[in-house]
Amino acid sequence: TNANANSDSSHSDSDFTVWTELDKREEADKVKLAHFLTELSEMADARQRMVEKPSLLKKAGLMLHNELNPNAVRRLIEYLRDTRGIIDQRTFKNILHQAHVLISSSPNISLIPHPRKNETVSIIGDLHGDLDDLLKILDHLGIPSKENVLVFNGDFVDRGKHGTEVLAVILALKVVFPEYVFLNRGNHEDASISRAYGFYDEVMAKYGSPKIYDDITRMFASLPLCAIIQDRAFVVHGGVPRTDGTTIHHVGAIARRTHLQTFCVAAERGKTGSQTSRQVIEDLMWSDPDPYVRGHNTSTSRGAGCRYGPLAVKQWLKSLGSPTLKTLVRSHECVENGYDVIDCGEGYKLWTVFSASNYAGGWNQGAVLVFSEEGDPEPFTYDTNLPISNSGRESKKHKKLLELITKYKHHLELQFRKIADEHGRVSESTWVKVMYAELGLNLSFKSFEECQASMKNGRIDYQMFLDLMQEYISPGHQHSRALSAIFSILDENGDGLVTFEEFKKGVELLNHRLPHGQQFDAENLFLLLDKDQSGYVEYTELNDAVLS
Repeated sequence: TNANANSDSSHSDSDFTVWTELDKREEADKVKLAHFLTELSEMADARQRMVEKPSLLKKAGLMLHNELNPNAVRRLIEYLRDTRGIIDQRTFKNILHQAHVLISSSPNISLIPHPRKNETVSIIGDLHGDLDDLLKILDHLGIPSKENVLVFNGDFVDRGKHGTEVLAVILALKVVFPEYVFLNRGNHEDASISRAYGFYDEVMAKYGSPKIYDDITRMFASLPLCAIIQDRAFVVHGGVPRTDGTTIHHVGAIARRTHLQTFCVAAERGKTGSQTSRQVIEDLMWSDPDPYVRGHNTSTSRGAGCRYGPLAVKQWLKSLGSPTLKTLVRSHECVENGYDVIDCGEGYKLWTVFSASNYAGGWNQGAVLVFSEEGDPEPFTYDTNLPISNSGRESKKHKKLLELITKYKHHLELQFRKIADEHGRVSESTWVKVMYAELGLNLSFKSFEECQASMKNGRIDYQMFLDLMQEYISPGHQHSRALSAIFSILDENGDGLVTFEEFKKGVELLNHRLPHGQQFDAENLFLLLDKDQSGYVEYTELNDAVLS
């Protein structure tokens, strides 16, 4: 009898262990899905914010009947300044076609003459569809000429509401003044990225034509990869190649027009030997400088590219063969004053220039870097869109902070659980340390007015704090609209069913917004969502995952 009892007890313990492990596994799966859906929702929000309301879009727009010439460009600029209207579809397609033909015949590396006396070369950074900033820049610099050369350093579209108009102006300038206007490709001149960040939605809202979008992305792939101002500067959107032995000749030999994407897919990563062409393009388009990195570091918060330091900058510039070429100019990164400079030693410098002011609803100046006959470039700074008020900016920042804490709720729970007392409470100083360890932010508990009820007798009930946070940030009335936006990202052909291939594409887009350690496994997530194992995910299955 005792033996049977022991056997029953053993089975009971074993069953309970299996049950608890299954419960943990289910919880882990829910956390994966929650994280995935949160990131998808943020991407959907970014897309929706940048498209004008349909009622604000004119069905007709500016039509330029004659061939493109300086007068036509001036008319285009004045029309956009006065009306902020769209451009007639035939006119837009004509500009795009002429620019594509011209750009396709350009080399990978644009060679720009050294500016002489009374001549300038101006570098314009990210514009991201901000028409007001482009018009401000052109007002200040004037029409391109031999004395006034313009270099647009990538990221013309996405995030802003006037990507098609900004693109049309830049391309028209290139067509009319081909010797005095140069265009570099940025990481958003990419068939997948510009779809994820909203430019596709803008094109469809204004022109209703997937073919126009496809034509634009083929033109994007034809854009030069970088530029050299003779004996002065190397100009690129992001950074320098990470692999020793990669030279400017390798960059010049890339078959750039075959690369609609600027980043490597998973199968291309980690290859031994020389870099693939796409890896070189990714480094040029996506990388960021870090003064504390000696050479290169593959760890990056962008999910693509790498971090590179002063030594890498010096080595690359020295490899270009001119003893006076000691400046690297890049864009890609929003900086508060519109420009930034890192001293790399031995007279070498790295400049960042970002031309979209008050970017994405925040506050920053826009800037242009102007090279003249000698010396460092001269920054021209400005801001056009009135920034939101201090109180509005603080409110927006606080909302983003609440969203971040909710996103990492599970991680925070695990850390608090380890150190909380028997009542599930921690001291305020311990709360500060945990928040810093998990989020990298120095926070004050007192700044979270909506969660002050979680303070009990001088100690914080961490679970109550996190639950209050989630309750505050997740109002139910937003559910349906958010879910529809999420599903539209995944359902590429709009048939109401998400196949694994569509799902995989959506996950790849999302992964390039995330650091490598936080990226998602498409196959595992698809299996979690496809409850009926039909081979596709339906809207109802996604809804069940959100509600469960």
